[in-house]
Amino acid sequence: MSTANVRMGPHALKAIHKARDRVPRLLRPCVPPIPRRAAIRRTRKPEKPSGDSETVTRVPVEGVERIREQKYFEEWIKIHSLLCELGFTWGSIAEKGEEHQYLLLDLYRMPKETYQRILEATEKIGHIYQKTVVFLQNSPSLFSALHLPKNTWKAVQLPSPLFSYFARMDLVVRNDGEDIKILEMNSDTPTGIVEAAVANDVVCGYFGESSPNRLIEEIKRTFQRIKTDHEIPDEETVYFLSYDWHEEDRQTTEFLRWHSGFSKTQYLPIKDLRVSTNGVYTSNGDLVKYLYRLYPLEYFSADKGPNGEPIGDLFLEHVAEGRVKLINPPSAFLGQCKTTMAVIWALHENGHPFFTGEEHQMIEKYFLPTYPSAEGLTAPLVQKPVWGREGGGVSIVGKDGSVIEDRTPCYYQQPKIYQKYIELPTVTVRTWEGPYTGSLLFGSFLIGGSPAGIFPRVGEKITGNLSMFLPVAVK
Repeated sequence: MSTANVRMGPHALKAIHKARDRVPRLLRPCVPPIPRRAAIRRTRKPEKPSGDSETVTRVPVEGVERIREQKYFEEWIKIHSLLCELGFTWGSIAEKGEEHQYLLLDLYRMPKETYQRILEATEKIGHIYQKTVVFLQNSPSLFSALHLPKNTWKAVQLPSPLFSYFARMDLVVRNDGEDIKILEMNSDTPTGIVEAAVANDVVCGYFGESSPNRLIEEIKRTFQRIKTDHEIPDEETVYFLSYDWHEEDRQTTEFLRWHSGFSKTQYLPIKDLRVSTNGVYTSNGDLVKYLYRLYPLEYFSADKGPNGEPIGDLFLEHVAEGRVKLINPPSAFLGQCKTTMAVIWALHENGHPFFTGEEHQMIEKYFLPTYPSAEGLTAPLVQKPVWGREGGGVSIVGKDGSVIEDRTPCYYQQPKIYQKYIELPTVTVRTWEGPYTGSLLFGSFLIGGSPAGIFPRVGEKITGNLSMFLPVAVK
């Protein structure tokens, strides 16, 4: 067990205030100071909401009777108030009528060598995925076995210089980075970007440290590459799409929009997207040719109009025909698919010459045995839904037959993959409620094909929606 290093001495607030100058006013909500015992609510994202909802706003947490570390909480309020001005407004989570801490006012100090090993692993894993996704794009006979929705088949075959421009892989990191394994790839619509780029910087400044992450630089570089790859003219508008009522999604989308560097951009709420037989439009009738979307491709594939019209089919047909170009590209959907890990492992386990000898060594080092059925594994093992998110539908089967599971219906009923279980390391952190010991998972960003920074979370054995973000520094 390791402990996150907390140093509550003189606070480096000057460094935090300087961070304001690096974030556009556009991203800073015009809000009054946060009162004592008040917080921002980060709501659990529903699978597929219907109808319009109000934007999530600041709510009091006076009902939170679990706050036992009063001084810690007061400092948390100060830091979170500053972060709200920088666009990070979801430091707590509302779940079943209770507020849960998401942002930790704590710091995980990692040896520089460990951080570098994570970046190296991220780059090599990204290389394996890049090669595998291209292979799958040219193997449509496998699409059914991958459980790809049929209306995505044409779109996912569109070539792209990178299978994903914005990806986050979730890693188990043990023994100071000597043992790193990927659990899953989030290459379609990754989040955690504002946390790793902005909140990590501010909390590091609070503790007198510098953030090792460099997401903003890589985001800017990557959007310039996208502009070249997609041949986007300066006079064209690039639209940025998400749920406007979901604070985390909207702020993440706006953050990327601001740093995109495109000449003309516009935020587009999902409810204002229109799909016709002629193309994709805004509610004002403007043609959409280029679209960043924080909206999973499997959601598009299932979308229907109010009278059952096949909106998803039409949208994906427009994508396949090149009438609208997506960021991330449809190939990112193949990387997101957890069955892709089973393909990688099958090619490796059979010594297939598709991978070079060096690539086989990478897979052996960084990947876990993963199969489309449980036949190739003995407990302990993990059962995961192909399109699961935030730990939904995941089951851990122990050697003794015990089961830890999440039964979120929309995920639990999906087709599954089966993966060898690996124990997450534990870490003890400070929270509102006092010390908490939980499992530590590292998200690592691959942006524009390059490692860009990490995003640690602390929670239960199944890292779910109630896990907590633990900022990181390098010692």
